[in-house]
Amino acid sequence: MEPVCYLNGAVLPLAQARVGISDLGMLRGFGIYEGIAAFGGEPFRYDDHWERFERSAGKLGLLLPSSKEEAREAMRALAAHNAPDARANIRMVLTGGEAQGGLEHVPGRETLFIAAAPHEPLPAEYYERGASLITHEHRRFMPETKTIHYIAAVALQPKRKEAGAIEILYTGGGRVLECATSNVFIVKDGAVHTPGADVLKGVTRAVTLELAEGTYPIREAAISLPALFDADEVFITSSFKDIVPIVSVDGRAVGAGAPGPVTRDLMRRFAGYAHTRLKSRVVSCKVS
Repeated sequence: MEPVCYLNGAVLPLAQARVGISDLGMLRGFGIYEGIAAFGGEPFRYDDHWERFERSAGKLGLLLPSSKEEAREAMRALAAHNAPDARANIRMVLTGGEAQGGLEHVPGRETLFIAAAPHEPLPAEYYERGASLITHEHRRFMPETKTIHYIAAVALQPKRKEAGAIEILYTGGGRVLECATSNVFIVKDGAVHTPGADVLKGVTRAVTLELAEGTYPIREAAISLPALFDADEVFITSSFKDIVPIVSVDGRAVGAGAPGPVTRDLMRRFAGYAHTRLKSRVVSCKVS
């Protein structure tokens, strides 16, 4: 079945979707992004994603051409059509649209694009035995806003692959910040720690903190590199990865070198939360 997408209010075949060469997303990388998991055709924690999308749009002065419910229905339709009876990865991008004079953003010209594809799971061994990270000194531009500025992440992919790492962990001034597309946590003496500033606060991060609350002490504060390597456990979270245990960083073992009990407990809790609270929906998808 030919995949479809949503572009500026219309559902059309993905192969026919076009964005002009004068679009500010193309010319200047001026735009915002959300990555959303869908279970049973339903966007996971959609309200949280939309609220962050609105905040990001406000930071860049972008207007939203579709309403919250219009975008939700589009996601449901795309997931049902492109990934029937499967988990889906949904990507929503808003750019400044056609530029004025090659640089200026004109409110009202925005481009909104939504795509959905079947989820491609990570190797099972990452969840069973743990994965690795490599570090890179970098602080994202506007770190608390989810822009489409991913130059560092894209440029570092060959290095990540060569190291056999799942992610690139950004550091700055001796602090642990975030991964290229994930948040990072450590566990020390039974407490769950995660950076609380200068990072993009992910939706899966928020769910993980909710699941940990009441069982484990939670600390949202700066984490030093020495604290990372002294941690009992390390894990990362993201919409397309869920919770992944980390057992080495830059080739150095962290914790016991295997997924720890707190990480495994939160993984079980997250899997139950994600897969049992959402009901399947059947949505028809009309192609323009």
